[in-house]
Amino acid sequence: MSTLDRLKALFQDPPPEFVFEISASGIAMSRTRPPAIVQWADLPAGTLEPSPVKDNMIDTAAFAQAVARLVPATSKRGRRGAALILPDNAVRLAVLDFESLPEKHEEREALIRFRLKKTLPFDVDEAALSWHLQVGGPQAGKGKGGKIVAVVAPAEIVIRYETAFRMAGLHPGMVTCTPLALMDLLPTTGYFLVAHKTDGALTVLALRDGILILARTLELVPNTADPLDEISADLYPTLVYLEDEAGGRPERLLLLGFGDESEAASTRLSIELDILVDSLDEPHPGLAGYLKSLHTKVEAQVAA
Repeated sequence: MSTLDRLKALFQDPPPEFVFEISASGIAMSRTRPPAIVQWADLPAGTLEPSPVKDNMIDTAAFAQAVARLVPATSKRGRRGAALILPDNAVRLAVLDFESLPEKHEEREALIRFRLKKTLPFDVDEAALSWHLQVGGPQAGKGKGGKIVAVVAPAEIVIRYETAFRMAGLHPGMVTCTPLALMDLLPTTGYFLVAHKTDGALTVLALRDGILILARTLELVPNTADPLDEISADLYPTLVYLEDEAGGRPERLLLLGFGDESEAASTRLSIELDILVDSLDEPHPGLAGYLKSLHTKVEAQVAA
């Protein structure tokens, strides 16, 4: 770590006290400091319907009550920090390729919003946007092109999530989504596809040596007789696209969020898609990935 990096580390805000991963079925919470014990609060059916195009809060009171059940009472003054991990299908996640990029941050963001405008079903100019130029990607560097990961959602949707936590005396200073948070659980080498199944959605990520090259979230038809049939049908064209357009077929498929169906899904998808399939047994992958990233940063600071 350079002297400049050390100075930056000294003035960084401390990690939030709590981290919450939200889904349509419930909210998982953990403190960021040991002991990091996960607690869970169910959401009554119909309380939350994640979507990037409409209000997610169907029952605001029930959602706020679930948050309040998880937040410990305190006599401390001031708001305690919290990180919020939103559901996959509450945001839009995209990987954008640029042959060249402006050097100024503001000009880059304007260009990213322009590219996203063509594909989003909401007004990107009024949306909350976060983006990152991946280090190590093709041509990544100052003034050059590269692959940018962008996450975007209507600002009013993000605010609605934040409000329940503010009412509980928390300050949601950091907001992300499950697909980004879980990436700290993934291998940093190799070429593989990730399928994350959650309530009503399937998020598909493709990574090559730690660089995200494709991200898409697909709505799943509820109450189908054979959900795996739909998932297999969604994954097949992605594999074909990657083989044709991204320089080869992924070496394996990693499943997350399949729960008790993981073994059966791994066997079936390996046959139907002709690919090696593994599964990651982690009920709250966004929460686990976020906590792992914090632990890694602390270890790096100690080692430096």
